[in-house]
Amino acid sequence: MITSPPPPPLPEFSVDDIPPLKPNNWLWQSIVVTLCCCAPFGIAGIVYAAKVDVLYFNGRYTEAKAAARSARTWTLVAFIIGITTAILWIIVLSTGNMPQFMEKIIENNASGYNF
Repeated sequence: MITSPPPPPLPEFSVDDIPPLKPNNWLWQSIVVTLCCCAPFGIAGIVYAAKVDVLYFNGRYTEAKAAARSARTWTLVAFIIGITTAILWIIVLSTGNMPQFMEKIIENNASGYNF
């Protein structure tokens, strides 16, 4: 009868050896918001989103989580500002007040050198 050798012992892992799940970096959402809604805040979202993967793969998990949270915040702020601006423009255009609105802008910015 042929017997096989016993299996090798399994390596022991501690909880500290297992990294946490990688947080969502919000990169594609930040890019879309930058292109469609609000560029300044969207760019801030892209900057933080780019940091998430670098920090995570360097083992700096808490900093990666904080960068992901900041990326999410800036992306959502840009989205909300973009949507609010679009709604306000739709209201101004649909109420028929655009000519008066533009006249006020021209009157307030007019100087004595206009021809």
